Parts: sequence; structure tokens; C-alpha cells
Amino acid sequence: MRHKKPLPALLVVLLDLLGVGAMLGIFALVQLTPHAGSGEPLQSIVSNGSPSPAEQSPAPEAASTSDPAATTDVAATPEPTPTPAPGDFSARFPTDEPEEAEGVIGSYADSDLRVVVSEKHTEDATYFVADVWVRSIKGFKTAFAQGKYGHSLYEMPNDIASRLNAVVAISGDTYGSNKQSVVIRNGNLYRDTVGTEDVCVLYADGVMESYYASQFSLDDAIARGAYQCWAFGPKLIDNGQVPTSYNTTDVIISHNPRSAIGYFEPGHYCLVVVDGRQGDYSHGMTMDELSQAMLDLGCVDAYNLDGGQSAMMVFQGQIVSQPYKGGRAISDIIYFGGNDPE
Repeated sequence: MRHKKPLPALLVVLLDLLGVGAMLGIFALVQLTPHAGSGEPLQSIVSNGSPSPAEQSPAPEAASTSDPAATTDVAATPEPTPTPAPGDFSARFPTDEPEEAEGVIGSYADSDLRVVVSEKHTEDATYFVADVWVRSIKGFKTAFAQGKYGHSLYEMPNDIASRLNAVVAISGDTYGSNKQSVVIRNGNLYRDTVGTEDVCVLYADGVMESYYASQFSLDDAIARGAYQCWAFGPKLIDNGQVPTSYNTTDVIISHNPRSAIGYFEPGHYCLVVVDGRQGDYSHGMTMDELSQAMLDLGCVDAYNLDGGQSAMMVFQGQIVSQPYKGGRAISDIIYFGGNDPE
């Protein structure tokens, strides 16, 4: 039998070092790569809602001449009017004081945010509308219960709002109760699982669009710059009309307390909460009634959020709606003003 010649000692040491290095590299990759449920985003889609330098209008180049000896003055090229960067709504942000109108129960205005909250009534429902203007997309915020992303983390919406000093807030889509839905918040992708619900996306340029489940593409939404994304539904406006059908159950379609978000134009939105299941005070709204209410407000797009006992509106630290059974703990809120999310 022939015996194999042993490898030189130096070569053995080098091979061992290479093996250890490869193992450490794999370990680091696994540890540093975020994954669903880790509490860290999978991907940053929009860094902070601020325009990048490339999005700013370039400064005009100074006039020059190829003849160093030329002394004739050259007329300077007039500077063009800067084009607002995506996500900057300064050009349309209202600067006048909010007008007092029937049903207004409160208002707020500063240099970056304007909110007017009204109480409205139908024959059998009481609901609250927060008309909201923001100067920048960064003013449109969402927050997680307990200040972190994760499954089955809950907190009362008014407690989340109070912790962040929110000016106005409503209940979100309670993503934590559904493991099969897309979660994008404040420009970060936390979960990339597309479920069967209709989806609503707020893009970094301020445009909000809702999609039927069969029409939604996560890749397209990310490429376009999704800033917020909710998966609850259903979609409430179809080509300027009340939809002929809804992607949800008959129980949800019937009279219930509601939460919804509406879109007028980039930088201008509304939050709506409908009280319900409370006898003569307010029965709630059917889905058709909610769709019509959003159209009557002037919305060009609107989306149903988590309602029922979850439905709640908070304004300047106070619950202005009358939640069914006092409300319940949820996974997330939509809010404006106050502190940035934790």
C-alpha cells in the first residue's frame, strides 16, 4: 500500500485559516442581513423623504468667453425658477389662518402643518374628519406600537399618539395581526409578503394610490418610491365612483365603526373616523356609505383602514371620536406633527 505524503505544515495552517475566514464571513452575512420579524427594515426605499442633491434644480453656469482679452460685458443668464423637489409641497401649502366653519371642533397650524378637525353627521352616523396639509412628505408619519416593528405588538392608539406628541392621529391597518401583508413605513420596507387585501401606497412625491389586490406590484411600488404602504382595505373609490363591489366580507361591508384615509392632491389628505355600534348616537357606516362620504369630501382616492373597536381619532392629546367600548390596542397609527417615530 502506498502512503500519501503529508502536506507541508505551512500549507496546512494556511488552509485552516482560509476555512475559518470563510465560516466567519458566512456568519457575519447571516447576522447582518435583516429579515422579517427582526424589528429592522429589509430595505430603505426612501432615506428620509428629503430630496437628494440630484433632485435639486442645478444652478446655471456662469457666462464665459473663449477670448481672455475680451472686455465686452456678457449678459448674465437669468436664473430659472427652481422646480419644487418631489415631496416638497411648499408651493401649495396654505399660509392663511384656517377658516371657522360649521362643525369645526378644533384646528392647528404651524409653518409645516395645518389641521382642521370637524364633526359631521348623516341620518344614522356621526363621524370626524381631519383635513390635513403638510409642507413636506416628512410630515406624513406612521408609528408602531411600543415603538418597534414586530408581530403581536399592541398599544392603545391614543397612548402611541401621546408618546409622540402627535397633533392628530388615527388607527392604522393593524399589520401585526396579519403575517401575510406588505409593510412599508416612513420609507422603509419591513415586510415584502403580498397578501390578498387591497393595498394603499403613499409615494415620496406625495401621490397616494390604492390598488385592487390583483393589480398591485410591490416591485413597481418600490421602484416608484413607496413611502407608506397599508394592507387592509378595501379600496373605496374606483375611477371617481363608489365601487360596484368590495374585496372584503359581508360582515365588514355592513354598518360598522370605520377608519379611512383620503387623498386630494400631493401634500393634502384627510383622516376619517366613523363612530358606530352605539344606538341612536351612531350606527356606523356601510362600505358604500363610507365611499360616498369620501367622495363628498372631494377625495380622488380613499382607503379603508382597521375599523370596528379599533377606530379612533386623537387630536392634540384628546380622543375626539367615541370609540366602541372605549377602543382597543392596535399595532400602528397614522399621525401628523409631534416627534418623529422611534
